[in-house]
Amino acid sequence: MKVIKFLTGSIIMAAFLASCSDTPSYPSGSEVTAGEISCTIDGTTVTLEPVDADLPSSFMRGFDASAESDVSSGSYYDASGNEKDIFQILPSYGVNWVRLRIWNNPESSKNPSEPGASDLETVIAQAVRVKKAGLRLLLDFHYSDYWADPGKQLIPEEWLECTTSDELAEKVSEYTTEVLEALKNVNAVPDMIQIGNEISSGMLKHKAIDSSENVTNADDAVRGDFCSANYFKYLSAGLAAARSECPNAKLMLHFTDINRSNPVNYLSSFSSLDYDVVGLSYYPKWASHGTIESLGEKIAAIKLTYAKEVVVVETNIPNKVSDTASQNYYENMSDSSVKANLTCSDGNLYSGVYADSDGKLPATAQNQANIIRAVIEVAAKNGASGVFTWGGEYKGSWEYGLFGSSGKPSAALIVMSVQ
Repeated sequence: MKVIKFLTGSIIMAAFLASCSDTPSYPSGSEVTAGEISCTIDGTTVTLEPVDADLPSSFMRGFDASAESDVSSGSYYDASGNEKDIFQILPSYGVNWVRLRIWNNPESSKNPSEPGASDLETVIAQAVRVKKAGLRLLLDFHYSDYWADPGKQLIPEEWLECTTSDELAEKVSEYTTEVLEALKNVNAVPDMIQIGNEISSGMLKHKAIDSSENVTNADDAVRGDFCSANYFKYLSAGLAAARSECPNAKLMLHFTDINRSNPVNYLSSFSSLDYDVVGLSYYPKWASHGTIESLGEKIAAIKLTYAKEVVVVETNIPNKVSDTASQNYYENMSDSSVKANLTCSDGNLYSGVYADSDGKLPATAQNQANIIRAVIEVAAKNGASGVFTWGGEYKGSWEYGLFGSSGKPSAALIVMSVQ
C-alpha cells in the first residue's frame, strides 16, 4: 500500500495518515512528483522519493523514545501546536513500533553522570502509554545502571556483591523476570525483548567507570568478555527468563561495529541460544559500521546463514553539525566517515543522498531524512524486518532529534512513512 497516491493534482492519503489529527501539511500534487511524499513544518520542507523495495505492512518503522520522560525533554506538540503525548503523535508519521531502554538504577552514585530516567517506574508508565497509542513495544535491557555499549558494559552497583558467574546469572534472571512481571501486571507486555545492548564486546564485564568514562574490568570470575563462558551464561539467563515470562514475544540480541567485527563470522557461536532476532546498530558516521552497501550484504548473509530475523535497531544522522553555514557539513563532524560510508562501489553517493556543487554533504533535515530513507531501503531490499531510529525524541540543540526546539515534529520525521 502506498502512503500517498496522486490523482489530477490532489492527494489521497492512506487511512493511517488521513485519520490522524496530527496529519502534517503536504503540498499539492502539482508541487511534487508522483510517488513522493513531502512534509512542511514551521517553514522547513522535506520531500522524499519512494524506496526501491517492498515494504510489507509488518515492516517495523521503529522509534526509540526512551528519553521522552527525562526532565529536560519538556512537552511535545503536534504540527499545529497542540500539546500531545509523543506516543499519540508518532503514529501520524508512520511509526508502528517504539523502543524503550531500561537501566537498573540510573541514579547510582557510581555513574559518572546521570544518564536519564529510564528506571523500572519510568518504563512502566511509558509502556502503558505506548500500548494505549496502539504501538508495539520493544524493551531494551541494558543490564546496567548506565549506558551499555562497546566501550562500557558496567555491572549494576547492586550486583557487584556477586563473586561467581552463577550468582550474577541468577541476578540477570531475577531482574528480567521482575521487570516483565511488572509490565504484565499493567497489560503492557513487550512484543519484542532485547537481551543486552550493543553486546559486541561483552556483557557485564566492567566494575567501575570514572568521569572520563575509563572503565575498570571486573574480576575474571564474573567478567563477561565477548563469547566467553560467562557471556553466554548471562545471555542464556536473560533469554530463558524472557521466554518464560513472555512466550509470545520475540527475543533479540543486539550487535554493533559490524564492519570492524562481522557478525556473520561469529554468530555460529550463538547457536545454542534461544533467540529470534539479530539487531544491528548502523550509524553512517562511524568507520566501524561500514558502508551502506555492506550493511545490506550483512543483513542478507545473516538471514541466509542463520535463518534469523534482522532489524536495524539503531540508526540516525544529525540534521546539523554547526550553526555556521560554511561549516554545516557532515565532513566537519569529528571522525566522520559519512561520505565514505554512503558512497557506493560505483563511486556514486547512494541514491537520494544530497551533495552540494562542491561534493560536500550538507547536514540538514532533508539529508537526515534522505539518509534514514536509504537505510530503510537497503534494509528492506535485503530482507530486514524493520528499522528503528535512535535519539529522535531529544529536541532543540540535540542534532539527532526528530523534534524541534518548539516540541513540534521535525519535517524529517515523515521519513517513517516512506513507501
